[in-house]
Amino acid sequence: MHSESRCISRPAADLGEVEYGTALHIQKQLVGCVKTGRIEAALIALDHPPVYTVGRKPVPENYPGIEPVVTERGGDITYHGPGQLVIYPILDVRTDGRRDVPVFISKVLKAVSMSLEEHGLRTESNHQETGIWVGGKKVGSVGMAIDGFVSYHGVAINTSGEVLPWFSRIRPCGLDPSVMSYVDIPRDALRDSIFRSFSEVFGKFSEVTAGEMLEISSGFSADIPDSL
Repeated sequence: MHSESRCISRPAADLGEVEYGTALHIQKQLVGCVKTGRIEAALIALDHPPVYTVGRKPVPENYPGIEPVVTERGGDITYHGPGQLVIYPILDVRTDGRRDVPVFISKVLKAVSMSLEEHGLRTESNHQETGIWVGGKKVGSVGMAIDGFVSYHGVAINTSGEVLPWFSRIRPCGLDPSVMSYVDIPRDALRDSIFRSFSEVFGKFSEVTAGEMLEISSGFSADIPDSL
């Protein structure tokens, strides 16, 4: 770590377990920080207590008897909870000055694929359903929202079979729940790989503490260690 303080421009932090609504509020604060030029980008890793959420294309038949949290992200019903690592990238989606969401999503998927490859897993393309697929099973979901030119919401990667009974109560993104699976990678090891791969694909992030990230999202400043 440098002895002098320096500007936090691209922070990355693990916030641990955070309620879904609280995490959404933090993301929106960080979106504001990017839009106003206070920071360039941010990357959050966290876990949610059990919650079902639905995006901009809800199909109620896919979640009978469940009242999900309604969100701005794309997609239908999904689940978040223990046994899952959630990644929220707050990033400028423009390419050469133009808003280019498809290219941005492909780069997010590339970063996730690179992180899984570190652990010996090869992802596959599924042209009918966006997500993270390994061995013919869906191990992660992608659902983004864009505010002007800044992304929020993100990627959820299943890291434990603990999630599977929760998915069995719904048709996640309209799929049969039997298609859902998980990667057998320790949660923190996967987080570290994600931070490295996003730094490689989108430009270097600098790891900060959870408290420092919350200060940043509130508009305060803090010192940070060297870039990843």
